[in-house]
Amino acid sequence: MTLPALTDSVHRPRGVPALLAALGLTMTAAVGCSASDETAEAEDSTVRVALVDAAPPSLPLLAEKNGDFTDQGIDVTIASLPSTRITSFATSLGWEYDIAWGTPADVIAAAAQGHDITVIAGAYVDSEKRQQGQMYAAESGTVDSPTDLRGRRMAVPSLSGTLFLAVLTSLNRAGVDIDDVQLVEVPFSGMLDELDSGRVDAVATVQPYMGAIETAGHRSLGDPFLSIDSPAVAGMWIAEREWAEKNPQTVSSFVAALNAADWWASSHEREARAFLSTELEMPRGTAATAPLPDWDTSISPQALKPWLEAVAASGQVHGTLPKAEDLVSAPRKN
Repeated sequence: MTLPALTDSVHRPRGVPALLAALGLTMTAAVGCSASDETAEAEDSTVRVALVDAAPPSLPLLAEKNGDFTDQGIDVTIASLPSTRITSFATSLGWEYDIAWGTPADVIAAAAQGHDITVIAGAYVDSEKRQQGQMYAAESGTVDSPTDLRGRRMAVPSLSGTLFLAVLTSLNRAGVDIDDVQLVEVPFSGMLDELDSGRVDAVATVQPYMGAIETAGHRSLGDPFLSIDSPAVAGMWIAEREWAEKNPQTVSSFVAALNAADWWASSHEREARAFLSTELEMPRGTAATAPLPDWDTSISPQALKPWLEAVAASGQVHGTLPKAEDLVSAPRKN
């Protein structure tokens, strides 16, 4: 049993796949399912999903709201958790959750630690036109570029994870030794105050917090995710490999529901913003101005290779790093 083939493009499916998603159909349903009816009936149509309270992983919330999962014949239960829980998602797959949100650094680290997980779909991409991350320097300071951060104090949400890895890579490419920058942990919600007060010289943050920092007049130092790749796959959906192998049609239906929700959001942006503002408890003003994530379910091994290179260069992950092809390619037949 194999999973539905994953696309090689890092751009949102267009043409027939997009039309099928909009109609609530899967590619398998349209062209004929390779599995027998008996196999399909044996699949687990009840799916437990874990995601974090942020805009990029929120597409399943829209799919649930619009009934896209029901249209696809699956019963999805969503657990929306603090971002601090993300590192435990891989270890919870198979017993607490079936599908979970993952970011490149965390997924690579989990695989290196021996967790047999597979990437079943992309989640969103960060690009020049749709930037979801940014480094900012204090308006009143003298930091004009990443090279000016030597000897300065910079706030990051944690000293691990994907944003931290992107910051390290950005500094490295600017020729700045990480030991020359004092990185301190500050929650996203507290970064603006830290910049305003002068307690830090710069911050690394994400949407929807970027808008308030820009409004306050602080200066952009660039999107650290784009130091990894451009566009950069910055989020994905993962599952335990054995569960994914046994439930290929359920996986396909989950992805089709996400595509349908994405299509709806692109033509109902105001309603999508209002819904996410409520669900994520975002300030109305922030929700009204922050761009929606560039949701994209396509994924390829090639899209993960720049992240694997960044992880290897950072030395953050101990253990044997997985191959991109083993993380993303369809599982082998039994």
